[in-house]
Amino acid sequence: MNHVIQKILSCITGLAMLMAVNIPSAYAVDSLQSAETELTDGTFTYEMVNGTYTITKCSSTAIVGSIPEYRNGYSVTAIGDYALSNCTAIGSLKIPDTITSIGEGAFAGCTSLTKVTLPERIDTLSNGIFMGCSSLSEVDIPDSVKTIESYAFYNCSALKDVELSKKLVTIEPMAFAECSSIENIDAENTDAFTFSDGILYDRNKTTIYRASTKLTGDVYIENTVKSIEPGAFSVCAGIENLFFPSSVETIGDDAFGYCVSLKKADFARGLKSIADIAFKNCVSLESVEFPITLTEIGEGAFFNCSELKRVIIPESVETISTGAFVNCGKLERVSIPKSVVSIGENAFAYSLDNDGYVLDKAFEMSVYSDSAGIKYAKNNGISYSAVDKNLSGLVFILIGVGGAIIIIVFAVVLMSKGRKSASYSARKAKKLAKEKEEEENYKNIIE
Repeated sequence: MNHVIQKILSCITGLAMLMAVNIPSAYAVDSLQSAETELTDGTFTYEMVNGTYTITKCSSTAIVGSIPEYRNGYSVTAIGDYALSNCTAIGSLKIPDTITSIGEGAFAGCTSLTKVTLPERIDTLSNGIFMGCSSLSEVDIPDSVKTIESYAFYNCSALKDVELSKKLVTIEPMAFAECSSIENIDAENTDAFTFSDGILYDRNKTTIYRASTKLTGDVYIENTVKSIEPGAFSVCAGIENLFFPSSVETIGDDAFGYCVSLKKADFARGLKSIADIAFKNCVSLESVEFPITLTEIGEGAFFNCSELKRVIIPESVETISTGAFVNCGKLERVSIPKSVVSIGENAFAYSLDNDGYVLDKAFEMSVYSDSAGIKYAKNNGISYSAVDKNLSGLVFILIGVGGAIIIIVFAVVLMSKGRKSASYSARKAKKLAKEKEEEENYKNIIE
């Protein structure tokens, strides 16, 4: 959780460092302070770099509609890192084609910016370029753009429609994370991506980059998908149940953050890692049963899942990171298998308030003697019972008791063409049968 927060805070720190200087008039006569270095025109500050000007600062109160092409006979060819950040008076902006480079966080925090027209010569939308532009609803991405870097449109909460550029080949993690209004991503002009059934994939449908926030109810992930990128389903508030195929190996940072209606995530065997804050603030999530292929649960992975009552951790898990289950107030007990070799600080039994971490003294753990589980319990003053049974073996025995139900359900599923094409009645039967079996198994495992 800490390194993800640090990535976000790095942009914010940059913004604070580059707070623009108040200058009384946006129409002041150019005043050349140094013929070869710096120029100010009352709105922007320019720096001479290799014979052309780069905009380095902007008055925070400036009201402008366009970036100038020339100053003092020299071309303006670049906008520097955080140059217009926090210029909250800008409503719409046209950037001329003389601009070939726009730096990191260049417009971050421009909360009044509603529309921007980008130049035809840039090939990259830099890291955090429009981060926190909460009013941005329209952006023209030119066909020259090949890369959209991390956090480029992070938390652009008014952005609904995006048309991807023709030459686009790379979308980096968190590029569209927490865009709470995003509905449609037009990928018709690009060969590298496809938008299908409300989800943006790479052309081969092995990676999910972003989902429409209009998705509701049950969502079945395609059985070709291997990776769900950071922020991919963040703020998809209408999703209630998630069904993962065995092809999915990794779930990225904040992948399902703020999916506030999500009640259940049906993980499949094949999943190896759940990254930091992957399910943060999923306040309706009630239970998670991890597959026997999972090895790592990231920092704050289930932070503030306040309705989470049941967690089953299999023998495959090795690492449970810092704060993995912080603010999971209804989670009263958990069994830690012997395979776990590392448990981070505040991983279980803690809530977080204004005064810091608070231990839930009623929380209990079932652990192995001489294990990471028992060390965690002792170090944190948590009640525990030590056992030396093989948890995975116990799980399989319990599953065998309900084997008849599972065989019937799997027969229905295997005869279908796949989860997505399964009939409604088969899905419902499987769901009900599995829920009943899980409830019985969990009770027996804990007891």
